[in-house]
Amino acid sequence: MTLPQAAQDRAVQARAVALWYEPPADGTVGRVWIPRSEKHRTLPVTQAFKSRLLAALLDLEPQSGAWLAVLGMETASLAPRAREALRARVAFLPGNGGLISNLNGWENIVLPLGYRSGIKLQTVAPRVHELIEKLGVDSRSLLAKLPEQMSLYEKKAAGYVRILLDAPELVLAENLAGGLEPDERKWTAEFARAYRDTRPDGTFVQLEDVPDE
Repeated sequence: MTLPQAAQDRAVQARAVALWYEPPADGTVGRVWIPRSEKHRTLPVTQAFKSRLLAALLDLEPQSGAWLAVLGMETASLAPRAREALRARVAFLPGNGGLISNLNGWENIVLPLGYRSGIKLQTVAPRVHELIEKLGVDSRSLLAKLPEQMSLYEKKAAGYVRILLDAPELVLAENLAGGLEPDERKWTAEFARAYRDTRPDGTFVQLEDVPDE
């Protein structure tokens, strides 16, 4: 069956985007269009819009009436296996770092990598230390701490290093400077820089909270 021309045109346009999200026509305000050529975008979002965007992105199944294309692929038409493969190319850093409370910094960072790939984790230790130090944190101290012993910035850094080891093609980071001390905020610029060094062809998106209307 041949797609209508409008659908064909949209599918062609989707090939050029890193992230394209259109919410349902139900009064939700907002739209995201980030071309793959754009390496870094700061995106102001309300809480309501962010919730919808992340739900669609993390499931890769936008709700009825919405549109989502990720890394050149329109997601509604994807088969389950293709959807799973695409999901592995995207990462999200929550504002609190998203760490597991009963694991220390090292375990939080390498657990997903070891689970998926089965590599010898000690071989990645130099890279882990290097990335943590790039973000302005003492790596030996951080790796030994449980999340409850970490500052908020350390939690963000640990969660982010975990992401960088996978080198995903699209990263969304939530409210990077939120809750940080003034001397820590300056280090958030290093998140985008570390990502560019790790994945020069990737797209880094900062989701920055604005008040709901």
